[in-house]
Amino acid sequence: MRRVIGYVFLLIGAFALVAAGVAGFWGRDAAATVPLNVNTTTVLEGTASGALAKSDDPVPVKYTRTTEAAPNDSTDDVVVFVEAGCIMVQEGDTPDCARAEEDPRVVTTTERAYAMDRKTSEVVEDQAKYVGEDKAVANMSGLAGKFPFNTERHDYEYWDDTLGRTVVATYVDDVDIEGVKTYQFEVSASAEDESLSPGDDGVKNTDDDVRGSYEATQTIYVEPTTGSYIDQSATQKMVTSTGLELIDAEMSYTDETVSKNAEDAKANISKLDLIGTWIPVGGVVAGLIFLLIGLWLVLRGRKPNGGAHAASDDRTLVDA
Repeated sequence: MRRVIGYVFLLIGAFALVAAGVAGFWGRDAAATVPLNVNTTTVLEGTASGALAKSDDPVPVKYTRTTEAAPNDSTDDVVVFVEAGCIMVQEGDTPDCARAEEDPRVVTTTERAYAMDRKTSEVVEDQAKYVGEDKAVANMSGLAGKFPFNTERHDYEYWDDTLGRTVVATYVDDVDIEGVKTYQFEVSASAEDESLSPGDDGVKNTDDDVRGSYEATQTIYVEPTTGSYIDQSATQKMVTSTGLELIDAEMSYTDETVSKNAEDAKANISKLDLIGTWIPVGGVVAGLIFLLIGLWLVLRGRKPNGGAHAASDDRTLVDA
C-alpha cells in the first residue's frame, strides 16, 4: 500500500512540475492580453479659452472620456474600443456632457472607434474590417489607447487624431506615482496649415475645412508592466488661418482618476505576477516535495532482497 501511495505522489509531483513549466513559459504571456470587458471613465480638469470655450480668458473646464470595449466586434487577437469625449465649462451644476445645440457650456465633443492588437496594443492596419467604413480612420497606426505590456524605456509612435498621423512619444524618466513605478513620456505635435475641423459637409480634409495652426503636448505616466496610464496632462491650442483662436486648453487627470488608475494597476500587476511568477515557483516547490515524498514511500515499500522465498530457504537449511 505504501508503494502505491508513493507512486501517486510521484505522479502528482511530475504533474506539478509540468504545470509550473507551462505557467512559466506560457501563462504570463497569455495573461498579458487586453481584456474584452473594458469600461472605464477618465476625468481631466483644467482651463480653456477661445471661441469654443466662449471666453477670451481661461475658464474652468472638465474633460470626461469613456472607453468601452465592443466584444461582439472583437476577436481573440483584436479588441475594438469605442471612445466618447466631452469638454464642458464648469459653471453651476454642470453635467459630464450635453448636446452642443442645447447647452452653451459644451466646448467640444468627440467620438472615435478603433481596433488594436490585444498583445502589442498597436492599432491594426485594416480598421474598417472591425469598426466599419463609416467609423474607420484612414491610415491609423501606432499607439492610441494604451502602451504595450512590458513597456520599455524607448520612444514609441503615438497616434494624433488632429494631424491624422503618428508623432513621437519620447521616454523621459522613471517616476513614482502613489507607489507605482511609471515611465514618463513626452508627446509634442504641431502644424502650421492643418485641417482643424470639417466644414459644413462634415467631412474632414475637404475644401471647406477650417484650417490653421495646431499645437499640442502630452505628458503621460505609464505603468510599464501593464502599459496602462496612471497620470496624464495635456495642452492644446488651435488658431484658424484668419487669426481666430479656437481653443487654448490645459488639463490633467483629477486626483481621483490618478488614485483609481494606481489601484487598478497594482491589482493587475498582482494578477500577472501570480500567473507568471508565483504559480510557476509554487508548482516547482510543490512538485519537488511530492517527488521526494513519493520516492521515499516507494523505496520504503520495497521488501528486503530475497523476500519471503529467502526466509523459506533459510528454514529448510536449518531443518536439514
